[in-house]
Amino acid sequence: MRSTQLITGALAVAATSALIGLGTAPGIAQTPDPTAPGTSRETGKLLECTGAAGAIPVRANLYQNTTYGNFLEVLVHDGTPDEAGASREAAKPFVVKNKVRATARIAGEKLVITGTAKPTGEVRRVHDVVEDAGLRIVTTGKHKLLKPILKVSYAGRSGRLTCDNAFAFNLKVTKTSIVD
Repeated sequence: MRSTQLITGALAVAATSALIGLGTAPGIAQTPDPTAPGTSRETGKLLECTGAAGAIPVRANLYQNTTYGNFLEVLVHDGTPDEAGASREAAKPFVVKNKVRATARIAGEKLVITGTAKPTGEVRRVHDVVEDAGLRIVTTGKHKLLKPILKVSYAGRSGRLTCDNAFAFNLKVTKTSIVD
């Protein structure tokens, strides 16, 4: 599942930052070690979106997790030779209540995502078991689906984003070592 890959990627970023002490923006609290066994309660939101600012293809992933932080990944000219991107951690969440706002600087231009992400009322139960980096990770909880209506602006152009995966999550994550 793509959202699992994004969450795993974001956790890897958090883990790397915690291990080497880099990438923590001012005002962001140090997060627990995501590679350590234990149980955590994770809540947040995930929006995985594509679209265009004018004729410029855009891909954006907004991930916020009360345990591991807020991460934005954006690509412009996605899939072309001019592809460029940015990834950053933010002190403030990108989705507050139902309002969405995220910004990044790519190739000297500011990219801005704005709009809303309202609950649809649909809830999906989650039960996922994976083995990764010597851990068995069992995730249980809920995804509350969101319906984002987003605008993207970049390099003097604007357009809409559509989000294939968009949900608020409330998860219990239990990690146990599978290494002797």
